[in-house]
Amino acid sequence: MRPFYIIFFLFAHFIGFSQTYYLTGRPFPLERNNAIKEVAKQWGLDVKYAGNDVVEAVGLDELNKEVDRVDSIIALTKGKEWLSYFFSEVDKQQAIHELIRHHLYNVNIPAFSITSKYSEGVEIKIIIGHLKRKKYLASIIFIKNNEAIGCDSTYLIKWNRRKKMRIQEECKVFYQFPENGIIIK
Repeated sequence: MRPFYIIFFLFAHFIGFSQTYYLTGRPFPLERNNAIKEVAKQWGLDVKYAGNDVVEAVGLDELNKEVDRVDSIIALTKGKEWLSYFFSEVDKQQAIHELIRHHLYNVNIPAFSITSKYSEGVEIKIIIGHLKRKKYLASIIFIKNNEAIGCDSTYLIKWNRRKKMRIQEECKVFYQFPENGIIIK
């Protein structure tokens, strides 16, 4: 009976361990990648883009073998059509993120008045992280002349009928997006 428990523990650990799933091709926009990372976090996955440097170092065949291996492991727990279900969840999450972004753009937030804070050539992006049920953190980042990237402010948002927002003391960004050129140091 004891070997059964050991085998069960190892099997549960192997399946429950976070798997890295590689996406290839042209990267999605930042907003879509934000939703992909959120759903991947909920599912216990680590989704990364394999750019040209990874493909050249590892080789496309080896990368495809790794993707197939991870796909078969995830299919054991989520079913064979897990990828389509995953991206349908990403679509739902992206719709919620777009509503939050639209709300933030319509509220008078000092970070969006870029003319008073920064010089020309500044682009503002919003990265959203899901905390709990209907609680989100929205980090407003700025990209200055495609070089300097920094976090301006972070808001705690309770996404219900009232849509309460409270600015946080610490500017916190949940994810880095190297495929979109966003790495905050």
